[in-house]
Amino acid sequence: MMIAFDVWRWSSLAALVAAALLLGGCRDGVSQGTEDPVVEGWEWFRSGEFGLAEKAFARAERVAGQSVSNRVEALYGQAVTWHLRRPGEDAARADKLYRDVMATAPAHDLAGWSALGLARLPESLPPGKEPPREERLQGCQAVIDRFPGHPAAEEAFLLQQGLRLAAPSSDDEPREVLAALDAFLEAHTNSPNVSTVWSLIEQAATWLSLPDRRLEAVLQQWRTAPVNPAATNAVTDLSLTYWRIATLAEFEVGNFDLARAYYGKLIDEYPTQQRVFLAKQELRRMAELEARLRQEGTP
Repeated sequence: MMIAFDVWRWSSLAALVAAALLLGGCRDGVSQGTEDPVVEGWEWFRSGEFGLAEKAFARAERVAGQSVSNRVEALYGQAVTWHLRRPGEDAARADKLYRDVMATAPAHDLAGWSALGLARLPESLPPGKEPPREERLQGCQAVIDRFPGHPAAEEAFLLQQGLRLAAPSSDDEPREVLAALDAFLEAHTNSPNVSTVWSLIEQAATWLSLPDRRLEAVLQQWRTAPVNPAATNAVTDLSLTYWRIATLAEFEVGNFDLARAYYGKLIDEYPTQQRVFLAKQELRRMAELEARLRQEGTP
């Protein structure tokens, strides 16, 4: 039931955080046009060359000198690399390096991201080796409490709610999660995580058997999905989204007009898609059902 907070998403986030910091200006003691081992490390990281990335970040730590900022960036790069490299990940090393970042510069932006890294480390452990659910929830809450307003706190909140929905401890917990997610949306209208929140709302609504909320959530996931800057010229395949909306509208909510609209979009925009045949069948079935109900005088 839990949304996939997968390694790809976390590694992309880590790289984007580092890139944003580096693009903000020249780093201490590193002038433009000179080789920067931290930049080199992230380039190797993005290309999947984790061994070379780790060496570059370790070199950056050695040459950081008295610059706290440079040292923190080097430590963070090493932490993320040991956390996310596959194969060869080392959770213990990553744990120590994240804590080194937080101890070296508690107010640095990367301290917040390091706290989130600590909260997410259990994801890289083998099945059955994860800490207890309550310990993981507390790890997320520690990020939220220590770094309020930081983007890492938002990520920790989403991870926390996903964990709660993965294995609710009571019948009331999905309803509590839904209330927390609704409150988040109200307070964070411009958050880049809105689409993820809606995906969690869909899960909560499924647990609670709330088809109208589930349909709303599926629609909003699509409408609020972030645009990948690296794929601006790519054509997004919406056929599965249209199918999900149409079938939810037809079978769960009974909104035939909405179902017809999205079956129609599927047929018009993806005429060679395999689900088009089924979509046409459903359009005929709804038309026949409505005709029979009209003959029977059923409202």
